[in-house]
Amino acid sequence: MKLGVVGLGAIAPYFLRAIEADPALTLAAVCDLDPAKLAQHAERGVRVFTDHGALLAAGAVDALVICLPNDVHAAVATAALSRGVAVCCEKPLTITTDDAAAVVDTARRGGAVLFTAFHRRYNRHLGRLTAELPADPSMIASVLVRYHENIVEHTGGEAWYLDPRRCGGGCLIDNGPNALDEARFLLGDLSVTDATIGDVRSGAEFCAEVELVSAHGVPVRVELDWALPTGEVKDVVVQLRDGRVLRADLLAGFDGFKASLEHEYRGILVDFVDAVTRGGGYRDAGPHVVGLVAAAYAIARAKERRPRMVAKYEVASFVVKLLFHSRTDRAMTLSRWPSRCIPAGQIHELVTTTDRPRAAGDRVDRVGFLGFTQFAAPAVVERGDEVWFVPGAGGSRRIGQVAGFDECHWPNHYNILIDSEELLTAGDIDLRPGDEIRFLPAPTAENR
Repeated sequence: MKLGVVGLGAIAPYFLRAIEADPALTLAAVCDLDPAKLAQHAERGVRVFTDHGALLAAGAVDALVICLPNDVHAAVATAALSRGVAVCCEKPLTITTDDAAAVVDTARRGGAVLFTAFHRRYNRHLGRLTAELPADPSMIASVLVRYHENIVEHTGGEAWYLDPRRCGGGCLIDNGPNALDEARFLLGDLSVTDATIGDVRSGAEFCAEVELVSAHGVPVRVELDWALPTGEVKDVVVQLRDGRVLRADLLAGFDGFKASLEHEYRGILVDFVDAVTRGGGYRDAGPHVVGLVAAAYAIARAKERRPRMVAKYEVASFVVKLLFHSRTDRAMTLSRWPSRCIPAGQIHELVTTTDRPRAAGDRVDRVGFLGFTQFAAPAVVERGDEVWFVPGAGGSRRIGQVAGFDECHWPNHYNILIDSEELLTAGDIDLRPGDEIRFLPAPTAENR
């Protein structure tokens, strides 16, 4: 089989070495915009091109390997498939589900095989884990897939990885397809139930968590991280209902950076050749995984929460009046508003409670009154903020977490309701006029 490789970036060398190692394959053509990358291949008699259309028009290849930025996968795959040229495309197959459907339709009409290269499914440790799984899926309690790395170490100097317009996002669309395919390889088709993205930098997320479920009801958690200081964590943990734990460390025994990829990319080409040989019976997993990524983004991008990010300033206020009483029959009501914008100079009341109000309209009876605090600068206070007392003598003490607001005294002031372990008043924490009360956004509080 005569293969062409389009894109000679960070991933192409693994394909090129896999082609060279397989006597059934011939590298017939390469395509890249960089003449320096083409020169070494031209010297070896391989046809070189700077345009994929010209490569296809030359009729030099039976199949095309696509190692390009994510945003051009669809166009190049479509061009090849429409000519009846089989395609092996780096993950993700496409950025959008519409593009994935169009590429699949082109493959069907052109009678050519479409194959997405999920290299981790060929990892020998994952293969061993697959063989150890019980035949009855109901014996599996849960699956965890972790894919953590420092993305800067993996880009090979290619800036498009960190450009969400070209990559399609960040770690969810770049590392996500491999991690999702690992779970799918173990359990079959999956559906997304929840997702969160965070640590967003210039539009690209550097961490993500995806919750899924298999057709047999097995819960799956995928954790993605682009921001390890250095090194990698690539593993799968399967919890069985009998208490046993099965684990595959995909990097174990492979010395050197990306050393595991050598045997994985050889596996890709073996299966690709087999799919092309068998013809139309091959069902590519690429479109399904594109759908999982799209579903995860739809959920995650609609959420306000972004883990590992500080979304607002810490808020400082100063006690102007103390209160010392508590009650168990106050009959406050949790406001429907999760946040309040507070102009500079306003004064609001601090009220601790052990009632744990959560839904709008919840009654709050058990309360302890701390006092009134003045906000020196404009501020936003919201549910989940950590509330800390900073006495004039120094040190600090956590009071609790903002549960919400009661508006019974508005427009004079709000009661800021604070979830606390016990009812606290000014006397219980030695609060003094002039002491500082801080409201810290949740990510900051988690890092204290």
